[in-house]
Amino acid sequence: MTEILKKYIVSKWWLPILLFGISIILFISDIILPNTDFGFYTLLLFGIILLISAIWQFFKGKIAIGFFQLSILATPILFFGFMVYLFAGMMNKPDGELALDRIEPLIKEKTDLIIPKDFEVMKNLIEHTEGAFDSDYSIGLTIEYKESDEKNIIEQILKSAELESDKGSWKKHNNGFDFEHKYNEINSAEPFYFKVDTLNNKMELNLSHL
Repeated sequence: MTEILKKYIVSKWWLPILLFGISIILFISDIILPNTDFGFYTLLLFGIILLISAIWQFFKGKIAIGFFQLSILATPILFFGFMVYLFAGMMNKPDGELALDRIEPLIKEKTDLIIPKDFEVMKNLIEHTEGAFDSDYSIGLTIEYKESDEKNIIEQILKSAELESDKGSWKKHNNGFDFEHKYNEINSAEPFYFKVDTLNNKMELNLSHL
């Protein structure tokens, strides 16, 4: 058996590649003994044979052929590894809500607005993007601040509106202010909408992580 393996499979460098390629097709198509592990074990067997053949080529001084065989062996391994990574990303859903100690830094990071520390959370929701191949998610956040803090908030907004910022700009409307983010590299990965409702003393943040 050892001599047959050595003579007809290991020493002939092209044959293990051919068998490995056939095993990949069998594994993907699952046409032989469907709903079993036949395709997987076939792929594993001929993958080991291809590895042995590559090592054999190195011992025989055929370095180029050995590296070529290893590259053939590595290609589907890297591909399947990448698919596993994508699947893991889909399953890696964020927590159901944003941590309280992340609310203030997040709003400041996006708008430069320093919100009062004494606020009440009305809505706090993180949802994984359905059908996404990685950890895409969206944040829906609404907080209520005290009437006594409104003067400081408006002063910050009016002062910030006079300055140029790469993050975005404030726009006044009947119910308060909207922060319109700029469509640039800073915000491309996390486009968001932020609103300050001065009539109801509320702030609303909707953010999408792409």
